[in-house]
Amino acid sequence: MAKRIISRISLAAGLSVVWLLTLGVGQAGAQVAPQFGLEFYGGSNKLLIMSPWVGVRFGLSSQASLIFRYHYHNFQYDYYQGGGQPQRMKAHVARFSGTTYFSGEKLSGYVNFSGLVGSDRYRGLIVDSGLEWKFHPQIAGIWSVYTIREKSVLWHPGEDVRWINTYSMRFGLKFWLVRGLAFNPNLYLIKNSEEVEGSAFSMGVIYSPNWWLAITAYYFRYGETAFYIFKGNYFSLGLNFYF
Repeated sequence: MAKRIISRISLAAGLSVVWLLTLGVGQAGAQVAPQFGLEFYGGSNKLLIMSPWVGVRFGLSSQASLIFRYHYHNFQYDYYQGGGQPQRMKAHVARFSGTTYFSGEKLSGYVNFSGLVGSDRYRGLIVDSGLEWKFHPQIAGIWSVYTIREKSVLWHPGEDVRWINTYSMRFGLKFWLVRGLAFNPNLYLIKNSEEVEGSAFSMGVIYSPNWWLAITAYYFRYGETAFYIFKGNYFSLGLNFYF
């Protein structure tokens, strides 16, 4: 019951922050537009993550924007403790983020900062940045770095609570197959502060019939050097509106 109350308060707080930002900037006469979407993740260990989000974009210039978003993540997955029967982990996480985004004729990029709060006193901080370079009319290269510092309660239930830092680098390509449809393979190199190394491969499609709509579908294959249960196959679906 307490977790439900906390999750509802977090959702209401996030929506209120976005609404107040939109109202304040709108009254000031600046260029402002709403954003929202729904993302779903699933895979090994019966992982299920449902993530609705809302945001507001402030136009800084014809090529730059400042974006604030609120994500609400509902986590569920199975885990094993002491060699017994699988237990079901359930958690709620609220993510507040601020992103500076720029877009040129061939080069675009972003810098993002996020704060996370959630069930069982979960806390986290994310910093990530990336570039996309369209070096051919139908091909773009993608590079990004991502780091998160978080409490272990979300992914290591039943263990001693500690802070874990995770670092990731992504290399990808985007191929435009036809108008509005792109194919996107990616390679991720991952390492954390507990000397666990991992890698992941993903491939997916992005369908964007209009500039303000993106429908995504991805397959992920994740592996790591530790004896841990999250190795496996994952998938994601997304329906996002970027006004």
